[in-house]
Amino acid sequence: MLDQTAEQAQAGDAAWVGEERWKPIVLEAVKLRQVAGESAVRILVGEHAILVAGDEKHVVGVVFIKGHPVVKSVVRMVRQLMRLPANALPAL
Repeated sequence: MLDQTAEQAQAGDAAWVGEERWKPIVLEAVKLRQVAGESAVRILVGEHAILVAGDEKHVVGVVFIKGHPVVKSVVRMVRQLMRLPANALPAL
């Protein structure tokens, strides 16, 4: 999972938890979200999906197995996090 502020994005720094092999792919998805001008993007990579969502201050990226039962809950949780005021977001 990736948690990143706008300043970290510009510096190429981010809080990362998980398999390192996914980090460059998720960071590219973050760039794609910015280029697309969307608040969230979902990218399919083989058996996996990457959800990247955020606002002007924070970006969160999650990699999950397509069709896994937990996906719905994770997507809902990310949406709820993005609706919270920036000062209420938990630190990783």
